Amino acid sequence: MDSYDRENIILNKEYKHPDHPKCYCDSDGDVTSVLLTAYDRANIGRRYYACGNIFEGLNCDFHQWYDHCEILSPYIVEVVRTLNEAYNRAECDIMISSDDNMKLKQRLKLLEESTHKLSKQFDKLSESYRRSECENLELSNEIATQRQIVKQLMEEKQKIIEDAAKIEFKVTIERIAH
Repeated sequence: MDSYDRENIILNKEYKHPDHPKCYCDSDGDVTSVLLTAYDRANIGRRYYACGNIFEGLNCDFHQWYDHCEILSPYIVEVVRTLNEAYNRAECDIMISSDDNMKLKQRLKLLEESTHKLSKQFDKLSESYRRSECENLELSNEIATQRQIVKQLMEEKQKIIEDAAKIEFKVTIERIAH
């Protein structure tokens, strides 16, 4: 069993077919081996039987080659290597996509929080603006009232000046006449 590397195994999961050989764990006759494919450099693409409990962590280290052949053709080795590399790249892309998706979800959450805060600030500013608009309207009305009062006072002043001029004219005429 030294000829395969557990980290380079991709599981075919052709589970426990009755025709598979029994592994060393098989004291009761119910543990059949599973058929796997090796992906280590020395045995790339070779199929073999492994302990039927390999997925449960109770591995008895049973190993038997399925193909009964020590050397595969270079073409088959290259095809399996290329497929394995493509699989690893796709798996890596999926992990990257998953990481990107997680980052995008975190960014979306931050944007939603920022939007919520900005919405609250906007509401406060809108209320403040509405109040200032009301105050400005009140001030505008007050200014209009004050202008009206100033206008009336100016008119009264003008009338007083005209009346004073008339009186002064009368007084001057009376002095001349006397």
